[in-house]
Amino acid sequence: MMKVTLSVVAGQHRGQRMVAQHGLVTRFGQTEWADFSFPLDSSMAEFHFALDCREKRCVLQSLGAAPTWVNAAEVSQQLLMPGDAIRAGETEFIVSIEGMDESLLAAADDDESGDRGSTDPVAAIAIGMTAVEVCMRLELEDDAPRLARDCSSSLELMQLLAAAGDYRQALRVRAFTLGRRPGIAWGCHLVQETFQDRISDIQQAGLAAAVAWTHSPVQENSLHAEAAAQRADYEGPGGMLAAAAFWSGDNIAPATSPQPVKPDDALASHAVAAALAIAIYHHRTPPIEEQFKHYTMVAAAIESGELKLYDT
Repeated sequence: MMKVTLSVVAGQHRGQRMVAQHGLVTRFGQTEWADFSFPLDSSMAEFHFALDCREKRCVLQSLGAAPTWVNAAEVSQQLLMPGDAIRAGETEFIVSIEGMDESLLAAADDDESGDRGSTDPVAAIAIGMTAVEVCMRLELEDDAPRLARDCSSSLELMQLLAAAGDYRQALRVRAFTLGRRPGIAWGCHLVQETFQDRISDIQQAGLAAAVAWTHSPVQENSLHAEAAAQRADYEGPGGMLAAAAFWSGDNIAPATSPQPVKPDDALASHAVAAALAIAIYHHRTPPIEEQFKHYTMVAAAIESGELKLYDT
């Protein structure tokens, strides 16, 4: 079994050692809600980075709130090697790995970047959360809290919500676990599939703005999406998807504000679910449960990389 140990060699927590459990995603940050917490490092984000230690490999995923460096290079995602140095805030770690797949070590030598994909930061957070934590984070209502207590995963919670006929909240859970960019791409794909061109010009413009953001998630496209959402009064499938794209940008503060405001990581999933709820109730045939099954199959294909809706 692989064993990944991080030793703190610089910062207020120097001397601490922690072991990332094999088979799990482990979150590091300043907050007590992180799996490993560093409250004395005021420069570290609440959830700064995560380690995915599965399949005899360890992949670091920066969670996007603040930069993470590996071997003095800023990274978004990085396959870790023994001896790598990680810096988050003012804290520096040295990585020790035992039992790593040797074929991955050889592959990393051939890949200068060491990059192994582009997991969405919100998805990286969600994958390490229990069903109860997801339920609380999304502020799900009605029977959701009760159902969550008996679930082994957030996807099981999604299935139970759908079985109870609560498709809106089930879609929220799936959009959140899929992540911002993949989730918005999911919503755009299914709205286009459902409505084709049979929505108003304003809704089409919102949909187009959301699609443009998924292809290039830069602040300029986020602001274009905001304008499209405003024209749609933040309503309808296109308007809600445009809102999701804006709420996934770097700053949702008014242009006159001197301080940037980062969006809440649950906002986009709310808007994507609203758009998909409109789509799923648009047709009465096939039955809604069959449509929902199709939606979740599309989500799984996006998550696995089988369905590529944008260039990473």
